[in-house]
Amino acid sequence: MPALPMNQEFDRERFRVDLRATAAAIGAPVTPRVTDTVLETFRDNFAQGATLWKTTSQPGDQLSYRFFSRLKMDTVGRAVDAGLLDGTHPTVPIVEDWSDLYGGTPVQSADFDAGRGMAKTWLYFGGLRPAEDILSVPALPAPVQARLKDFLGLGLAHVRFAAVDWRHRSANVYFRGQGPLDTAQFARVHALSGGTPPAADVVAEVLAYVPEDYCVAITLDLHTGAIDRVCFYALKVPKDARPRVPARIATFLEVAPSHDPEECNVIGWSFGRSGDYVKAERSYTGNMTEILSGWNCFFHGEEGRDHDLRALQDTGSITGGAR
Repeated sequence: MPALPMNQEFDRERFRVDLRATAAAIGAPVTPRVTDTVLETFRDNFAQGATLWKTTSQPGDQLSYRFFSRLKMDTVGRAVDAGLLDGTHPTVPIVEDWSDLYGGTPVQSADFDAGRGMAKTWLYFGGLRPAEDILSVPALPAPVQARLKDFLGLGLAHVRFAAVDWRHRSANVYFRGQGPLDTAQFARVHALSGGTPPAADVVAEVLAYVPEDYCVAITLDLHTGAIDRVCFYALKVPKDARPRVPARIATFLEVAPSHDPEECNVIGWSFGRSGDYVKAERSYTGNMTEILSGWNCFFHGEEGRDHDLRALQDTGSITGGAR
């Protein structure tokens, strides 16, 4: 990656100031001591990766931040050494198994809450991967592995990312589904969550914003295999074209600073038994757009058609390599 202009580089002092101001604007807690530990432990990842802000529309929810890593690193081991994560956490073996796939090539990134520290470990698998590979690693409990048939039955056969939530002991599995997404397929995927079907205008808005071949994240309880939530994403939505969002998200998108050459705003519509909410992410430093482009993510206004996915789906393959 070429050197960034100084105003686009990650600066720890500026980040602390921006973190406090953004958290105050949305009513989120900050724990400076934990923030300092995070920034020191992962100083190279923040310096060389892309950093972004995250939050949800839920009142009082955390202001979170993530680095998308350009470095191949055991972020879990580093977090354990720094006291940010318990090395005996039962989810650690799952991350280890996923990280060992495909010759050990998956790249780990990490999410942190401003008030609590380590939140998630996030893995990019290097492209389209068979869901069977991801959901059959030995560390995954049998009830989670048993969910594979439910996803394949909906045509969700390929995964690009996964994340573990350390506090909730859950995992998000990010599928790329062949679209275009319509109301019938939306309803089938939504039904996995057991939530109340959303209003027709909400569904219409989701369908209008997701790319043709869409990204849906499915949240699984890592003990029971229960599906807690489903979330549909729209990436790099311009400010002047953003969908209706709750007031807390609108405030977040207005006040969270971005020093990237191109702003990258992400909207996620999350549905589940416990209620629905909106997620938002916003680029900060390190050129988030560049990283997501390199990972073949689709942005608002693009065709959003994955020709490799379509070739795999058309042949009925669930064992294709990375694309």
